[in-house]
Amino acid sequence: MFKKEIDVINWINGFGHSEGERTLGPLRAVLAKLGNPHDKLRTIHVAGTNGKGSTVAFLRHVLTESGRQVGTFTSPYLMCFGERMSIDGKPLTRVDLLAYANQLYDILKDENAADFASFDVITLISFLYFANSAVDIVLYETGIGGRLDSTNVITPLVCAITNVGHDHAEILGDTQLARAMEKLGIVKEGVPLFTTEEDPELLTLFEKECASKHATLNQPLMDAEFIRTTCAGTLFHFKSYRFVKLKMHGEHQFKNATLALSIIDYLNASEVFQIDLEAIYKGLDITSWEGRFEYIQKDPPVILDGAHNIEGIRSLIDVLNDIYPNHKKKFIFSAIATKDAAKMVKMLNEVTNEIIITKGTHPHSIRPRELYDMIDYDGKNTYEAQSFKKTINQSIKSLKSNEVLIICGSLYFISDVRTYLFKGRA
Repeated sequence: MFKKEIDVINWINGFGHSEGERTLGPLRAVLAKLGNPHDKLRTIHVAGTNGKGSTVAFLRHVLTESGRQVGTFTSPYLMCFGERMSIDGKPLTRVDLLAYANQLYDILKDENAADFASFDVITLISFLYFANSAVDIVLYETGIGGRLDSTNVITPLVCAITNVGHDHAEILGDTQLARAMEKLGIVKEGVPLFTTEEDPELLTLFEKECASKHATLNQPLMDAEFIRTTCAGTLFHFKSYRFVKLKMHGEHQFKNATLALSIIDYLNASEVFQIDLEAIYKGLDITSWEGRFEYIQKDPPVILDGAHNIEGIRSLIDVLNDIYPNHKKKFIFSAIATKDAAKMVKMLNEVTNEIIITKGTHPHSIRPRELYDMIDYDGKNTYEAQSFKKTINQSIKSLKSNEVLIICGSLYFISDVRTYLFKGRA
């Protein structure tokens, strides 16, 4: 019996990654022994390389504003493990984690541990938690890909794919088409798919896959218009929704919000829920997502952003150029070894006056010297720092009024930084 949260987390992490050829068969077998709790839930399933968390956040706030109780399943967490599964934004409590982990342990102890990954165990706990809670709907974000993801045992009301990028090529495939097919694995018979992917070749694949499953393909960006983004937020139109305001920044957040709004529009039209205009506009406007262009301070600006891949860095640069075209830009950056960190640093170098490469606490974080040795430019604006805490303190203290400091990189690093800034900073 687990009595402490850390014991549960250590047990979960002990599963590591699935060994051999992965299937969802063992997961389904365990679910059957648990009474198939996932079948008791109304769900929305969201996959994609970037923007899953923001899309889920927009959906959650609108649905909550309409009076629904909304569960969310997202990853990774930033401040506490319970963030992975929340209800109306309130994380899973330690008491509930212990209760459902102990229930699951009694089942899994008789199973072949090699058949399960740590993410499988987390997903199973979430099904137990939500099935025993008074939720109207649960928003499930995939972990990696879609076809063989632990979450892909649900039959949702709606599926969504934000986009197809380059992450996890070693698992999902070396080409965009291969990675797209993995994400399209979430499409179910007769369940509509919504996407903000814009690549014509990939969309042809989307059309074929949806046709084979008799699933309607919806491309909401065709009915949307981006107006502008400023330090105050973002403004756009979608269908009859005019001058929709967001607190969140950037054209990429316009796309995520459009995806969420199109799903809300569908839920209204299909009479799954009745969501009034006030809840829609207010829910979108108040949505925020920690670690995504998050202001630590505004004068001079210090921004925290979990741009952890090529697409994320590109979006970050676009937002900075929109909002701070005349500011000198300084970056503190850390990445994990599975990402194309050298290319990301090179992209930042094209718009920066200074990059400081540092290291978070995650065991796969790249050492500053190792990453510095990877760069293929002269490196005159690029520096190394072993202590991100000392670097952040010094950088904020010396920041001038015409400068903006951006602390960015892996979400594990962002978690370290938020924990330090909001809990441990002297």
